[in-house]
Amino acid sequence: MSETLHIYTRVSTSAQEDAGTSLESQKDLGIKKSKELGFEYRLWNEGGQSSSREDLENRPALVELLSEVESGNVKHLFVFNPDRLSRNDVTWNVIRLKLVKNDVTLHTSAGVYPLSDPMNKLLLGIMSEISSYDNQIRAERSRLGKLEKVRKGFWLGGPPPFGYSIDKKRLVENKAESKWIRFIFQSYLNGRTIREIKQELLSNGVLTRRNKPVWSLGSIEKVLGNTHYSGYYRFKDGKSGDQVRVECPSIMPVSLFRDVQKMREGRTRQTRIKESNQKHFYLLRDFLVCGHCGARYSGRLYKAQYRSVYYCPRLERNYVNEGTGRVEKCSNRRYLKIDETDQLVWDTVLEVLTHSNLFKEEVKKQVLGESITHKDHAEEIKKLKRKLKVVEKDVADITNSIVNLETDKILKRRDRHELDRILKNVEDARIDLEAQREQLKVQLHGLESQNRWTDWLSKFGDRLGAMVDFTPQERHEFLKGVIDHIVVKTLDKQSHELVIRFKIPYVNDSLVWRDANRKSLGYDLKDGDFGISVDIDTKKKITEIPMKAKA
Repeated sequence: MSETLHIYTRVSTSAQEDAGTSLESQKDLGIKKSKELGFEYRLWNEGGQSSSREDLENRPALVELLSEVESGNVKHLFVFNPDRLSRNDVTWNVIRLKLVKNDVTLHTSAGVYPLSDPMNKLLLGIMSEISSYDNQIRAERSRLGKLEKVRKGFWLGGPPPFGYSIDKKRLVENKAESKWIRFIFQSYLNGRTIREIKQELLSNGVLTRRNKPVWSLGSIEKVLGNTHYSGYYRFKDGKSGDQVRVECPSIMPVSLFRDVQKMREGRTRQTRIKESNQKHFYLLRDFLVCGHCGARYSGRLYKAQYRSVYYCPRLERNYVNEGTGRVEKCSNRRYLKIDETDQLVWDTVLEVLTHSNLFKEEVKKQVLGESITHKDHAEEIKKLKRKLKVVEKDVADITNSIVNLETDKILKRRDRHELDRILKNVEDARIDLEAQREQLKVQLHGLESQNRWTDWLSKFGDRLGAMVDFTPQERHEFLKGVIDHIVVKTLDKQSHELVIRFKIPYVNDSLVWRDANRKSLGYDLKDGDFGISVDIDTKKKITEIPMKAKA
């Protein structure tokens, strides 16, 4: 059977048109070399990858190729020249070590290099140093040229900020947009909230820089802090860290910009003070959700009565029901004694985990030092939840705006054609947002329903027997790893329940032997349920919640 020449091709995006180095040219040279050797060939095409990003994470074809090298499946490798593999010293040394270790012969357009030969190692090292030096020189020239243009007032930052256009590579005022920038600043100074400003932009059909009809709260915050509008900005050189102050046209009085910055600092300080006033620790406040109105439970300490409770804040004040639009009070009359509720939830969680085969399997792997197969998705789940929360608020806002615009249309308060244009854009945006919301929900459910853990396991996994003695803070951190939320429901005057929703289907999971008579064949783990319902008053388990149920 003929040997195989593995051909690796890559171009720097900046060198795509260089003579003799295109992907097609590299491929042809490799195939020609394979014919000369009488070998079969296999192509590994990385495509266009900038030489400024030399880490292996950005090179999937090379990573797969190196995996084949380590498996002993690659003995002959062709590249146009060694710098196609890498111009970075560290990355190149890693690659060269793998090639030498697995006795791979390197073929290039300049010749063949058996890497076990000390002279060839030296030559390749010299060639790599020359390529690295050449790459650094080009990058430095590009950096200095960019800085010089910036100093002269040229715009090199991609799309211009909202309120500006580009004319002859310089920022100029965009009068159609700049009036809305002034509106944003003046409205904020007059005491309007970011959300109110967003609603006004939406109602007037003001499109963002990316031609989207919905402004995010974050984008408006960025506008308020953008120094461009006062007549300058700072360009930071990525290598040296030096900043160049660049003048640009101001589109508002400097005094307006200054006053807004003072007001923003004051609001931020008030927020910090409010957050610092959260003095008391409540084990379950981050988890408890009202089963009647959906609000997060709060905690309260009655010093005079020597008792503390969890309660729904909407029980004591009115709120607008997003479904009906009516002003209501929460119908959940339940106050929970904190000590009893904390203990009930903690005992229930420990009972579930004690009988969970899924949990025991991961503990066994951790204790025995085996590699844990579950990847860390905790941060990704948090990001998805934050995105979902923002999108759901946007959907609600945009729905309210459509209602207002339709009202204006019916009452003929504004030009019909203008309203039709705005309504079309807003309705299209609503559909896009709802599709985005559904996609986020699917992604979130997928992540939460898989058997994936955080490094949380290494801290708690082998300590199940000692969890009874955990401090409140340790219990809280532990619960964050396994509990998604807990729903509080009032069923009737005499019956109340907690529905504890786990992130992983621990409840009544099972271990099934592949052959009960031949246990050496191993076993499979079957998912259980995600939730369990507990009666608050009797402390008895009511039922398990099926995997797909949304408790």
